[in-house]
Amino acid sequence: MGQVRSQMEAASLQRQNCDFAEESTARRPLFLRVNGAFHDVKDEDPLMNLSEYLRNILQHFGTKVMCHEGGCGCCVVVVEYDDPMKPEKRVIKSINSCLFPIGSLLSLKNHHVITIEALGSKNKSLHPIQQRLADYNGSQCGYCSPGFVMQMYGLLKNNATPTNQEVEDSFDGNVCRCTGYRPILDAMKSFVNDSAKNQRGFFIDIEDLKTCPKTNQLCKQSHLNRIGPCTGQAKSTDNLLFSTNTIKWYQPTKLTELYMLLQEHSDKAIKIINGNTAKGVYKNDGPYQVFLDVKGIPDLYTVSMEPSCLKVYSNVSLNSLIGYLKQYSDQSPTYNVIASHLLKIANGPVRNTGGWAGNLMMKWMHHEFVSDVFVVLEAAGAKVTVSYIDAVNVYTLMDFLDVNMQGKFLLFVEIPKLAEGELMNTYKIMPRNQNAHAYVSAGFRVNTRVSNKKQLVKTISMVYTGIAKNFVHATATEKYLQGKDLTSNDTLQGALTVLDKEIIPDDSDPLLASAAYRKILAQALFYKFYLFLLSDDKITPCNRSAQYSLERPVSTGKQTYTSRPGEYPLTKPMPKLSARLQTSGEAQFINDIPPLADELYATFVLSTEGNATLGNIDSTAAMAMPGAVAVLTAEDIPGSNTFMPPPYVVEEIFSSGPLLFAGQPIALCVADSQQHALQMVDAVKVTYQDQKPPIVTLDEAIEKKSFHPSPGPGLLVGDPANAISVSPCKVEGEIRAGEQYHFYMETLICRCVPTEDGLDIQASSQWLSLVQQVVADAIGTQVKNINVTTKRLGGAYGGKATRTNLVACSGAVAATVLRRPVRCMMDLSTNMKAVGKRHSYVVRYKVGFNEDGTLNGIIITYYCDTGSSPNDNEVGENLVFSDNAYRCKNWQLIPVALKTNRTSHTWCRAPGSKPNIFVIETILEHVAKFLSMDPIGVKQKNLYARGDSTPMGFVLPYCSIQDLYSYQLTKVDVAKRMQAIQKFNADNLWKKKGLAAVPLKYSLYWSWGCFLCTVSIFASDGSVIVSHGGIESGQGLNTKVAQVCAYMLGISVDYVSIKPTTTNSSPNSGATGGSIASELNCMGVQHCCEILRERMKPVKDKLPPGTSWKNLVAACYQAKVNLTVQDWVWPDSQPEDAPQYNSYGVTVAEAEVDILTGENQINQVDILFDCGESMNPDVDVGQVEGAFIMGMGYWLMEKMIYDPKSGAVLNATTWDYKPPFSKSIPVNFNIELLKNAPNPMGVLRSKASGEPPQCMSCATLFAVKRAIEAAREDAGQNAYFPLNGPATVEVIQTSCLVDYKKFSI
Repeated sequence: MGQVRSQMEAASLQRQNCDFAEESTARRPLFLRVNGAFHDVKDEDPLMNLSEYLRNILQHFGTKVMCHEGGCGCCVVVVEYDDPMKPEKRVIKSINSCLFPIGSLLSLKNHHVITIEALGSKNKSLHPIQQRLADYNGSQCGYCSPGFVMQMYGLLKNNATPTNQEVEDSFDGNVCRCTGYRPILDAMKSFVNDSAKNQRGFFIDIEDLKTCPKTNQLCKQSHLNRIGPCTGQAKSTDNLLFSTNTIKWYQPTKLTELYMLLQEHSDKAIKIINGNTAKGVYKNDGPYQVFLDVKGIPDLYTVSMEPSCLKVYSNVSLNSLIGYLKQYSDQSPTYNVIASHLLKIANGPVRNTGGWAGNLMMKWMHHEFVSDVFVVLEAAGAKVTVSYIDAVNVYTLMDFLDVNMQGKFLLFVEIPKLAEGELMNTYKIMPRNQNAHAYVSAGFRVNTRVSNKKQLVKTISMVYTGIAKNFVHATATEKYLQGKDLTSNDTLQGALTVLDKEIIPDDSDPLLASAAYRKILAQALFYKFYLFLLSDDKITPCNRSAQYSLERPVSTGKQTYTSRPGEYPLTKPMPKLSARLQTSGEAQFINDIPPLADELYATFVLSTEGNATLGNIDSTAAMAMPGAVAVLTAEDIPGSNTFMPPPYVVEEIFSSGPLLFAGQPIALCVADSQQHALQMVDAVKVTYQDQKPPIVTLDEAIEKKSFHPSPGPGLLVGDPANAISVSPCKVEGEIRAGEQYHFYMETLICRCVPTEDGLDIQASSQWLSLVQQVVADAIGTQVKNINVTTKRLGGAYGGKATRTNLVACSGAVAATVLRRPVRCMMDLSTNMKAVGKRHSYVVRYKVGFNEDGTLNGIIITYYCDTGSSPNDNEVGENLVFSDNAYRCKNWQLIPVALKTNRTSHTWCRAPGSKPNIFVIETILEHVAKFLSMDPIGVKQKNLYARGDSTPMGFVLPYCSIQDLYSYQLTKVDVAKRMQAIQKFNADNLWKKKGLAAVPLKYSLYWSWGCFLCTVSIFASDGSVIVSHGGIESGQGLNTKVAQVCAYMLGISVDYVSIKPTTTNSSPNSGATGGSIASELNCMGVQHCCEILRERMKPVKDKLPPGTSWKNLVAACYQAKVNLTVQDWVWPDSQPEDAPQYNSYGVTVAEAEVDILTGENQINQVDILFDCGESMNPDVDVGQVEGAFIMGMGYWLMEKMIYDPKSGAVLNATTWDYKPPFSKSIPVNFNIELLKNAPNPMGVLRSKASGEPPQCMSCATLFAVKRAIEAAREDAGQNAYFPLNGPATVEVIQTSCLVDYKKFSI
């Protein structure tokens, strides 16, 4: 403490003699170094995010943005700088550029920001990471690819020889919605020396990546040479770096300067900047007047191992702290425990910049914050030191929460060693096993002594977070346990009884898990720790599994398929044509288009009421904001106020008065930048009238009979009511399936540029002709004046088919009214609130069947929430999927479209088919349970045979599902695995496994799809351009089209170029969706090429054999052959409205569940899928994997949460909505494309792959259900129960009927 006090005295003295030269300081050059170049930022806002600076100022568009929360990883860059403690060393970190303010870089000496642009490029040479990711087909839409590349680059720069485990661990902050992660992980693990020898691609000796002679750090010399030397110098050392009318930004370099600044500005709102990651959680904190960036203070990075504790100063990041804890783990077993827990906080890039001190300060400012740092340090008995200008104080963490921190600074923490006789462990239970806040976290530390064979408690600390705002210690239980014998069941039950009384979870926040779950979870975690304290010989064998969490090994997978080398490039497994552009960050998305000089930015003002009338919109304050241009409302729309054309129901662009849901757009703020437009939105004041309680839930809509007009007559085949009545066995039940946010990484965006006669539009749309039509209507012009173009989409999944119309119309209105280019883009929160998701369902059924399980009659009523509008209704249009693969003679299917005060829901990958197949699978599961039979056998008994007829009246001439089902069960050894699972479940009370199989029949219809395709050959060199009406969104459409074109013309794919889709080149084309766009556009190109070959044949026949393609084309040109062909593809319906064909498949999934917590993992998935004769097995395997993992997310993780009072979406962030991450995928993930299965009804013998596999993803939910059933049997409950989707961690645990009274030693 003496050193600290001397520094404070020096600060006091310096304060008396120092005067900051603010004005002169503010004008000096302040340099950022990016990719080797220096950029003066003295005139920039120091709070500007690095991502915004890179993209908007430097126009480095390779770095993507999506969430602005550090939760998606697409903005990751690498930062290098001198180690503050050891300047001769370089610190290298991957960071979330969306959270990192540019002002903070100035305190990092010799900093250097490296972005994706620096690593490599398609036309020069790719960095090995970029190349490998492309070669392994690890990039589909490509939006997330730069983030993955940069994260891996940061790993290799720090660790030249990572293990497979370290590679997998490093991607805990990167989201990919397309690929299912497996190919990405394989690509990255190919850099590991112990990678499996059969992994594809060349292996790069890590020495090829070179070492920089100046820093001795790993770099790709050939690439980094182009961006200059590896060190540079920031050009400012003064304390005051930025000064404006509203803020001052200081960069102290000594503790004395910091103390002086804290004292000098003690009357102002001060924010201390280190990692700034709190911005991703608490976005609205502030405003602050003074910013003190402390990263330039070397003393604050000090870490020392003291005789009794590890002393860590406040600038130490979480990942650095983890490293120190592991380094000193031999000093105390506590340190490994704490390190393991800290690894579960957020993700790697966040932990690289965020510090333990900032995390504690969040807890100090927001007591409700679920701080894992606080839990583990409080459980360890740590103490913090708080300093200020003339004093220093030491506090326990509990006391720290009540300290007045005005003018004070959290200096360091002391983490004690475990005392003799002490044991400690911590637990964190999350909705997803990566990058998630805890439901409940707990830390326990106990000191025991042994006396007369008793294990007596001397002291115990029980710390929780996630229970209630001010609940930390279970003090009553701590007191009860003192002096008690841990080897006694009476002690265990006594403690649990006391704990039951004192744990009273807060249930006021709808975002939190249920109070009941958090209560039993708190008890279960204590039980885990209790058994952890005992030796195995003291614990009943079946209870031992309670001690341990699920252990996830490194993931593996196998992909099996065949191809025809003689027909290459058709059937050739090859990466997407744009893969290299995507992995290099050069693939241009709409928001990567450099803005024009006068371009404006537009964002939406949304309603906060869900059933009301719009009152007044006061834009006065908004128009006074910097950069404000306009606030547009319904009155400003020149044409029709709807973004859905007739005959669709009107959906207003901006509300004219009626408010149908919370999140409905009511105005558009237009400014000179996206950030200014967002600031305007916050300043708009809106009043409401006639507020009424909204209909938020499906149950409310059913009860109040709030229905849209009938979606159709449904289906009646035979006499199901009588068949059920006379059946010897019958059941009825209800099952639910929730919503799903599409989570496309590129949110909805449209760019509208006025032209001489109308508008040029770049739209993130799957349906350009619809955008063209509604925009023309909205601005009051003809369709011919609207030119719409889409090059690629950063994901879509159905969510950009009709919903993009909203941003397109809004942007078009603004561009028309203001006569300036306008970029209208939704941020993530707006996108999740204003735009529809997958439809949710309540389904009720009645079934009659025989004692052997054969079905006799089925009646199903589908209550589908279509939201406030029925425009994208699916419930009446997808009854063809209701039977899945099962035969039954008597059916009644009743569709009901519910009307709720939610946004209009829309199509989402496998719309209608996924929930309908889940329903019939649930029915078969219910039948099996009633009969006490294995569901796998009951399903097998009811499978269709070749020649059977479906309820829709069409015959199945090529049905192979019985053979596929038997083959798959045998191949993956289901019988033997079931026996092993039964033994495992019998031996373990608190861990259970389950296995399930789901067959698939998926009907593909072509008759609703229409596309115009054009193929043109250039006479000068024989190269070919293709335009078509489909939209490339990551599914490989362009690649398959190019392969078909090259195959049909007998040329290399390198000759073929696919041009962006436009309404000029492909007018009137339909939506890209339903898995058919790739097929139909390939068909159109096939037809074009056939015509071209016919035209060219007479010329070819006159030329010598072996004439080159180039010379053939030249000769055809000279012969006046038209080298351009168009084909309009719009297939007729099949007889009896049968599908074009059916796809078949079988999936077997195995799951393991921690019964005490609900945590689960899918240990193995084996998918057999009938893809016909795949045009490109790489692409199709990628589609199978991506679809399946998206489906897994739907069934096990992704839950939308609404405010019950207003109907507003509450979890419109990456921190509260949880799609799958890389460790969510099956541990062993195997895909087989059915061999020797050419499709006579398909394009070039192929079948679609984009949506059908997703319908088998419910196998994971049923596997989990098997495990839950085993737990319920142990609890004495063997009756059937429904497991609704999503079966989250909370739902799984509460379904297991865990009762603390049954906890025992």
